[in-house]
Amino acid sequence: MVREAKELRGVDADSYAEMYRPGTGDLIDGRYELTESLGKGGMAQVWRAREVFPGHEAPEIHEVSAGREVAVKFLRHDSEALYALGPEERAAELAVRNARFRREATLLGALDHPGITELYGSGSHRGVPYIAMRLVTGVSLRTFLDEHTPLPSATAIAVAVQMAGALACAHTLPVVHRDLKPPNIMIDDEGAVVLIDFGIAKPLRADATRYTAHGSTLGTRGYLAPEQLLEREPTARTDVYCFGCVFYELLTGRPPFPLGADSGLTERHLYEEPLPPSVYAAGIPEAIDDLVIRMLAKQPGQRPPVDEVLAVLAPLGPRPGDPEPRPRTHPDPTTPLRRPADRAPRTHRAPTAPRLTSPVAGEEEWLDARAVELLCTRAETEIAVGEPGDAAGRLHELAQRVRREWGTRRPLVRRVWRGAADGLRLAGDFGSAARLYQGIDGTLLHGDGPAERAERAVVRLRVAECRLAFGELDAAVFAVDAAGRTAAGLPRELAVQVESVRREVDAQLSARLADAGGPGRAGV
Repeated sequence: MVREAKELRGVDADSYAEMYRPGTGDLIDGRYELTESLGKGGMAQVWRAREVFPGHEAPEIHEVSAGREVAVKFLRHDSEALYALGPEERAAELAVRNARFRREATLLGALDHPGITELYGSGSHRGVPYIAMRLVTGVSLRTFLDEHTPLPSATAIAVAVQMAGALACAHTLPVVHRDLKPPNIMIDDEGAVVLIDFGIAKPLRADATRYTAHGSTLGTRGYLAPEQLLEREPTARTDVYCFGCVFYELLTGRPPFPLGADSGLTERHLYEEPLPPSVYAAGIPEAIDDLVIRMLAKQPGQRPPVDEVLAVLAPLGPRPGDPEPRPRTHPDPTTPLRRPADRAPRTHRAPTAPRLTSPVAGEEEWLDARAVELLCTRAETEIAVGEPGDAAGRLHELAQRVRREWGTRRPLVRRVWRGAADGLRLAGDFGSAARLYQGIDGTLLHGDGPAERAERAVVRLRVAECRLAFGELDAAVFAVDAAGRTAAGLPRELAVQVESVRREVDAQLSARLADAGGPGRAGV
């Protein structure tokens, strides 16, 4: 019988060799019956399984139905790389792998997008950690490219549009995937593109734990950004570079710098400018040539954010009602864009909301201003103690509606947006918070009096704080300096308000600059 492994540290060679290995028919935590091995790599192996008992502890994010097929991913404790290590090194490496595996489960639970595999459950079976997630049946993009290159441009763009949407969801948290490559992108049987393997993904919060030591470069050769090759701190723009490499291959059938026998691949990624995709494939629009070259910029700050990538690509991709591209492919990644109604919607929990409307017989209900004011007060109380809760979340749900119904000049609209943005920022949803702050600055703040100048400075500082989470340091430097100049020209009470936020953001910026300036920093 397989011995249960209760501790990873200090495991001797014999017990290490006897650690649990999954097998057909095994029942994992009384819930998942393994049916077929789907493959394994150096870090993990994945099994197809049948859910035989939903269990009372089923995750709240899904309706659980008995009998569905799922994918169960196990952390490998028996890889050749681990066997090669001494006892102490092996124990340390296992601890890092376990921590990273747990973080992958946490990230999947937080990411809610059809283009990202959703989490069903996680735990440990006989000492081996596992993650249960949606089973994506289809082919990897690597297999798809090998079978169908060259692709019709509509197909290439359809894959890229769906990738951008999923990546934008991850970056909103913000989380950087760090290993975007064709084998880690699936196209399911209905043509939907799904990002998989968040095993080395990293939250971009300043307090996120690092699990990789200096000298360890994560990612895959041929799809690494220059800063990864130089072992520098990753940002959301790191993913954009890797995405650019994949998109280049979608368009041309080859990566921007092919592996081949060229031993100078690293130097090419670091120093050589790629040729436009249109050099290798006819009919590529100039807008896409320009976009891809910007995505492959050597400096992260010169690359577009993924939201901009999506904004450029979406109008160029297939539209509802368009015919199938020629030649046909199976699966067809254009189908979700050409026939969006054919794909069954995912179900989510419906948020509960207060009664914020006043009914009038025969008319549509309208927002009750007094109820919204009370909700703002509750949210501001939550935010003041640093614990945004239900009230702040409901402000986020209301933000677009209050602007639509009350316009852009009513102070209560700005108050709703500010509370929603502050709540999202404190909750760590920096991408969504930044968009709300930018909306306040761009459309809700009017006039140029002292109060407006002070609020505008604070809002811009908060935008900079959110962008710091994405590693965008230059914008934060500019915002902090500009806020200091603004505060110098304000009445004392308003200047104190601006200075308080400015010092807060400046402290975070200083920590980030010190971190980025250290040699060889490549956290996980």
